Amino acid sequence: MNNFQAIRSLTSAHTSSLLNQLRLAFFEKQFATSIIFAFLILYAVTAYLLVSAGLEYVQKLPLIGVVLIERMLYLLFFFFFVMLVLSNVTITGIGLFRRQQTSWLLTLPVPHESLAVWRTIEGLALSSWGLILLSTPILAAFGGAFHAGPAFYLHSLPAIICLIAVAANVSTWLLMVLVCFYRPWWLKIAAAAAITLVALITFQLKDAQVTHLASSDVAANVRQILGHTQICTHPLLPSTWVAQAAISAAHQARGEAWFFSLMLLSYAMVSWLITLGITKKLFYPAWNRHLNRNEERSARAKKETTLADTESLWERTIAPFLMRRHTQALVSKDIRTFLREPMQWGQCAIIFSLLFLYTWNLRNLGYNTADPLWSAIVSYLNLTVCCLATSTLTTRFIFPQFSLEGQRLWILGLAPFSLTTVLRQKLVLNLTTSAPLTALLVTISSFSLSLPLHRMSFFIVAMLIMSFGLTSLALGLGALLPNFRESNPAKIVSGFGGTLCLVLSFLYIVGSIFILVIPAVMERTTSNGLPDDKIIQFEYLCLGGIFLLTLIFGVLPYVIAKKRIKELAYLGYL
Repeated sequence: MNNFQAIRSLTSAHTSSLLNQLRLAFFEKQFATSIIFAFLILYAVTAYLLVSAGLEYVQKLPLIGVVLIERMLYLLFFFFFVMLVLSNVTITGIGLFRRQQTSWLLTLPVPHESLAVWRTIEGLALSSWGLILLSTPILAAFGGAFHAGPAFYLHSLPAIICLIAVAANVSTWLLMVLVCFYRPWWLKIAAAAAITLVALITFQLKDAQVTHLASSDVAANVRQILGHTQICTHPLLPSTWVAQAAISAAHQARGEAWFFSLMLLSYAMVSWLITLGITKKLFYPAWNRHLNRNEERSARAKKETTLADTESLWERTIAPFLMRRHTQALVSKDIRTFLREPMQWGQCAIIFSLLFLYTWNLRNLGYNTADPLWSAIVSYLNLTVCCLATSTLTTRFIFPQFSLEGQRLWILGLAPFSLTTVLRQKLVLNLTTSAPLTALLVTISSFSLSLPLHRMSFFIVAMLIMSFGLTSLALGLGALLPNFRESNPAKIVSGFGGTLCLVLSFLYIVGSIFILVIPAVMERTTSNGLPDDKIIQFEYLCLGGIFLLTLIFGVLPYVIAKKRIKELAYLGYL
């Protein structure tokens, strides 16, 4: 069996399985499926209208409006490319090196490189469908801003598909090199470089001054505005070619548009050939090295006693006053499972690092934060960003936690404590780790915007309540819609339950922000303004409103899940 036949067989088998699962989910969960489809339609319409309004505002800027819109298109595809590479590294890495199924597939009479290529295709499909779905209304809004015809979409959509293919293959190349040639000193160098980079960025942000534009020199102003985005227009980046193809098609430059589209197609096709060549030489050695490294790590762990002594000291002295013995065991298991997956904690570290840099840099936005209007707009947008980031993390990492117990759940079922204890322990553990971080983000941003104390406290309490709501929602839905037959958390999240969790989290955030913005609206619309005591009363009422919303979106799914896992029929999911 050659590579093409092997890849076709694997693709056909997994496609049939996926279609059967979708058909089963559609007929058995029609109500939830209809909610998801309705939300997707609502998102497409809302995103198109909002992005169109924003682009129309930018387009009206004299002299630089069109230039800014084109640069925004470069930025959009650049960040799409970076996100796709990171996402595919995670999904393909888990599929190749973290699943027992790979060892079974390696015993089949198929070329080993075909398995790696198939996992690349699988990662491409799992990471790209959401991106295409989310980017379609945004791309349509750009087409409207350019007043483009069908040629814009004829070139843009295939170019995006080629970009997805290139990103998937690049991630596989990076993964093969990393697993096959990784040395422990690489991690030390990476940690030192990361610390140096964070220190350098922090120092620059601390001493940064808001750029003042010279009103008499338009060229200098444009150069100042666009100077920090030059990397997104580098001619060797595939994302640059996608933007060039879209812009050329919008401006009726058909020859240039076809040139960049065909160049993307050729590079996408060549990237698959390169992946075949690299995986043919590196995949099986990388697989063996991964197994040997696991064995060495297990042997080393048995010889090391310092950590065990520390843990026993913790268990003997401090832990008994904080939690029961079975809770200690569950907490220790979850923490170790998380720390043993670099692809899990690595993503969390990257996301929170970017959020901390973002909140710290709010003071350098260039807006007049002394103006109450801009201060309110930026502060509420910042709260929305923190909530959306929290919902992404809860859906990505908390939703699959109960499913990752897998078919070993019956072991916990035989333990001298109920499964509801396991669910409650996961809720408490996730809250104690995520809530302080999100509250710290809001605190830093509030200090950066010089908000008054009552508004700062209002945002912090709201963020804590919403962290509880998002966490309980993700954990409750994860227990109500488990997938115990899948060990890849990315595939669990990409399923029906993960999509429903993301939809409900978004609706919960939108409803909460609409409630929380009431004090600012009342303060701005009242002719003589409101005294501080009245504003504080409105803030208390709004906190009560999002608390009730949290009971509906967060506590209710969690309570239903606790009752559901007590039933014997729940074992039918195993």
